[in-house]
Amino acid sequence: MDTFFLSFPQVQGLNSSWQWYQNGIVVPVLRNKLHPYYGVYFPTRFDHLILFDNWLQRYKGLKKSAIDIGVGSGILSFQLVKHGFQKVYGTDTNPNAIVGLIEYMGDTKLSRKISLDFGNLFSNWEMETELIVFNPPWLPKSSDLDKNDEAIYYDKNLFPDFFEGAYKRLLKEGKLVVLFSNLAQITGITKVHPIEKELAENGRFQLEKCFKKTVKTASENTKRDQHWRSSEEVELWVLTKV
Repeated sequence: MDTFFLSFPQVQGLNSSWQWYQNGIVVPVLRNKLHPYYGVYFPTRFDHLILFDNWLQRYKGLKKSAIDIGVGSGILSFQLVKHGFQKVYGTDTNPNAIVGLIEYMGDTKLSRKISLDFGNLFSNWEMETELIVFNPPWLPKSSDLDKNDEAIYYDKNLFPDFFEGAYKRLLKEGKLVVLFSNLAQITGITKVHPIEKELAENGRFQLEKCFKKTVKTASENTKRDQHWRSSEEVELWVLTKV
């Protein structure tokens, strides 16, 4: 069949995606713009990325390798390379993320420092590493959702499976860094904080430090009710193996 139909909102989405890809997206913590493929998550808020960049500036550990779970538009991997990591291994369940980053990096230094694999969580990366970073979805899944919503909502197995895999791959003196938010708690979606739950119940990791940063207030031009923004904090959790 040669003919197909798209709704007007779908056409708008495709057009917006093309503009983002063509023009690029400026991110405060990077020198170069991002050029994400259609359907690939990219940051529109940067407080958590600034928190991560500040942490990387103070990081004193080895920088031989790191694993970036859910690489998306590549922002965390690019930050790791910017701060001197020799090799970063990234994964994603979205094929457009993998293909888009391969095209973006081309035959540059980035392509030699960042290796990508299409798959869930750690996928085929089995090596031990000194740093694992994860910027997971911040809201629990409440119903069947579109594939693209996996970057926003997490299911009940995501964190247990992640922490199990991380424990196997983190070196004894390594760091596990998770970027998160109290968004689900302050909006009343859930009282359960998945990182606190892991620390309290499973005995695999211990807390080294949790850094928090109050997010910027919403624009006065937004039509959305975002009264909770005054209470929202992004979080950077640094865990080590028990």
